[in-house]
Amino acid sequence: MFDESYRISTYIYAIVVGPFGYHERQKEGFPLMRIYARQSIVADVNHEEMFNVTEAGMSFYKDFFGKPYPFRKYDQVFVPEHNYGAMENVGCVTYNENYMYRGQNPTLAKRLRFAITNLHELAHMWFGNLVTMTWWNDLWLNESFATFMSFLAMQKSPQLDFFHDTCWVTFLQYKFWGVSKDCLSSTHSICCEIVATDQAESLFDGISYGKGSAFLKQFFNILGYETMSAGLHLYFNRH
Repeated sequence: MFDESYRISTYIYAIVVGPFGYHERQKEGFPLMRIYARQSIVADVNHEEMFNVTEAGMSFYKDFFGKPYPFRKYDQVFVPEHNYGAMENVGCVTYNENYMYRGQNPTLAKRLRFAITNLHELAHMWFGNLVTMTWWNDLWLNESFATFMSFLAMQKSPQLDFFHDTCWVTFLQYKFWGVSKDCLSSTHSICCEIVATDQAESLFDGISYGKGSAFLKQFFNILGYETMSAGLHLYFNRH
């Protein structure tokens, strides 16, 4: 028997099976957290930094969104041959093994980029999983929001101060990704009408992630921290 969960969309659950080992952390005020990888490479996982980034993100999002982490546990799983960089299944984020630093002494830039992915997927636990877009027209908001929030969480978290100097410089790479896609004949508006689910696949691009998050950054700078946080508190309470 399984406990009753929140009502969730069908695209955000996963079943992961395999010869996995894991690192575990359980701390007061946080859910049980585990990081899984194949048993043969689990020792290569930089689990202490991953746990620290996750805790910083959970603390920031709890305050900014007005809701604590909404699920009972949080697993992060490195999956061989994962077809995306990462996926925000409810309570179980799956990552491509390419994110692991096997045999490497990773640069600060590489660590920052993975921390941003970590915070991006964590933001989806609220925006995407706890509340879910009605239809694919708003995919941009789902992804742009998680992208922008990951950088804001990094900037505002004292535990991640070693990333602060390069945080928003890295954000420019996402913005320029959006600008470069906007120059092509395949460009589209940030929010566009989707008539079939197959069409939604075409929206996972630099416009939905990069240009949209640059727009949200401008929006945030106009509204201000307190106003945007208050609006998000209202949104999560309502939905």
